[in-house]
Amino acid sequence: MNAVMLVLIPLILSLLSFAPHYSGSASTGVDTMFAGQSLTGNETLVSRNGKFELGFFTPGNFQNYYIGLWFKQVAIVQKKKTIVWVANRDKPINATYFSSSEFKLLGNGHLVLLVSTKSNSSSTIPVWSTDSMTSKTTIDSSIKAVLGNDGNLVIMSSSNGNIMWQSFDHPTNAFLPGAKFGYNNLTKKDQKITSWRNIGDPSEGFYSIELEPDKSVISFKWNQSREFYNSGAWNGRFFSNFPEMRIGVVTSYDFTSYENRSFFTFSAPNEAAPIYVFIDLSGQLKAPIWQPKTQDWTIIWVKPMQPCKVYGICGAFSVCSDNNVGPSICQCLPGFEKYNPKDWDLLDYSGGCIRKTSLQCGDKDNFKKLPNMDVSRIIPSADALVVDDAKKCESACLKNCSCDAYAYYKNSSGNSQSFMCLLWYSNLLNIEQLGGDKGNDLFIRLAASEVLVGSKMKASTIWTIVGVYDEKKLEAIQEWVMIFSE
Repeated sequence: MNAVMLVLIPLILSLLSFAPHYSGSASTGVDTMFAGQSLTGNETLVSRNGKFELGFFTPGNFQNYYIGLWFKQVAIVQKKKTIVWVANRDKPINATYFSSSEFKLLGNGHLVLLVSTKSNSSSTIPVWSTDSMTSKTTIDSSIKAVLGNDGNLVIMSSSNGNIMWQSFDHPTNAFLPGAKFGYNNLTKKDQKITSWRNIGDPSEGFYSIELEPDKSVISFKWNQSREFYNSGAWNGRFFSNFPEMRIGVVTSYDFTSYENRSFFTFSAPNEAAPIYVFIDLSGQLKAPIWQPKTQDWTIIWVKPMQPCKVYGICGAFSVCSDNNVGPSICQCLPGFEKYNPKDWDLLDYSGGCIRKTSLQCGDKDNFKKLPNMDVSRIIPSADALVVDDAKKCESACLKNCSCDAYAYYKNSSGNSQSFMCLLWYSNLLNIEQLGGDKGNDLFIRLAASEVLVGSKMKASTIWTIVGVYDEKKLEAIQEWVMIFSE
């Protein structure tokens, strides 16, 4: 529990002792919750237009509960919730305490998620709260929380209409039409939308986007630090790397920059059609729109378009390819296996792969050739050597026990040509296999037994099907098998 919550707990508990003007649960299906009312169990708030619903949810078949916002009608059709906002994304409620949990509006305009401990049902502990807390303990019966037709949860005073807090200012992994996503020059605070950790965990993942101050550019970051893509500059109609925005048939976009604030927003001409923008587990920014005819989502644009261009998408020692068969674009390199298979099942590949057999160092190791690799993007950067022979490049890597891979290829620059010998150390990230004849050969270091086993398996698989070929074709295949097994 962080320091802020430790400070707020006594104040929240003291506020709970005051008798508010309203009490009990909010009626299911209404859009407003008054001071002292709460949501429990399956109770929800529903916007007046019936488009949005807010309440408790659990992702998939997992045992943690969260307060979230979803499209009501879409959830009815698909039998699952498309979550666009999560209150307690980093502070889940275990199923054990779900029956004693409540999402409550306090009289000072503070929304708080409370849990009663199993040992003492009369004692409540705040798990999550909004940041509108003040030091005042005065109860204001005019305070209310309203779920708007735009999906914005607003805490406001009925007496003067002042907004004390709104969910649009605190996006999680998505933002909706009308929300302002940007940077405040006065507070020096920016808004980020951050991917989920995996399909069952809405806590902050590795990928985020934010508006760079003074640049009018949306930056895509890994681990909130390393930029791997950006929107390009705003040209008055769209961001230069987002030409799809200029079409404007489904949505219209706008970027505004004042002295004190810069923000990006978008609107949908057809307000009835559910649409949102979110950052996926893949690190891509996507814009899905609901299609009533097909009863499904259609992605109208995605950036970056190629998932393999996302930094670290497959983790260490894993290769990314758009041609990979199956639900994942990631596969472990030969001689490696998934570090955590359960994470991969949840579409979280960040753990990457580990060696099946430890390196022996020296002549006991060997290399496996991987064709068509984009060696220019591999992290960490390679050491470049000047050698005039491929064997010398291999030998240089083999002599260093920390060397994990090498590449030797012809480098053309202008009218001159030279050979490059690149050596990589430590965990290799951003390994991408290209299609066609693109890329270069990458030689990955393995224990000799792994290279031998891999070659035998490949060869035996081929020999089981060659019986149907004539003698000339068989000779050609025999020659190919010998090359393949080197």
